[in-house]
Amino acid sequence: RAQFNLANFYLYQKRYDDALSTYKHVISLDPTDRDCMPLYHAGQIYIYQGNHSEAEKYLARAVSGHFSPLMIAEEEIFHDYGLALWFASKPEASIENFEKSLAINATFTKALNNLGCAAGLGALLGKMPREYLPFAVQRLQEAIQLNPSSVLYWRNLVALLSLGGEAAMAQQAWQQLALLDPAGVAEGVPDDCSWEFAFR
Repeated sequence: RAQFNLANFYLYQKRYDDALSTYKHVISLDPTDRDCMPLYHAGQIYIYQGNHSEAEKYLARAVSGHFSPLMIAEEEIFHDYGLALWFASKPEASIENFEKSLAINATFTKALNNLGCAAGLGALLGKMPREYLPFAVQRLQEAIQLNPSSVLYWRNLVALLSLGGEAAMAQQAWQQLALLDPAGVAEGVPDDCSWEFAFR
């Protein structure tokens, strides 16, 4: 347990390489993957570092492991696995795990936002059927209902509506965004969806 606590200390200090090597040492001492937490944190670091194939491997093991609700909410693990899968070019599996996260916690706005991004960009980039675009818009609208002051969620809604050719709805969302972030709208209409990620 001392090594796990040391890895957590390194993570808190943003010493990501030291944290990762220490988590991997802890993982090597638990060949049955009973404790998901070292796997989860290692996967998160790989996401942050842009090594999405390794992130997918570690988080796939994490979602099958055991966890303490006192240390991590289960929806966080499925959420980050979904994020890793998106960047590993597996959009369908990504969406499936974002939905698993929301099945655990229907008010998890981070998952609603990233599900909206995955479904919307998937539809716009031809990776998913076009029908996923209105589904994506609905997820972002749900996130906004839960957190109406989030500039991120409004920007993502504007981006998907604009890219999807929904000019009137995009304009309405843009006006709301201008009220929340007058300086930010000077940058122009966003042309991409922004993902939400944080170390836990």
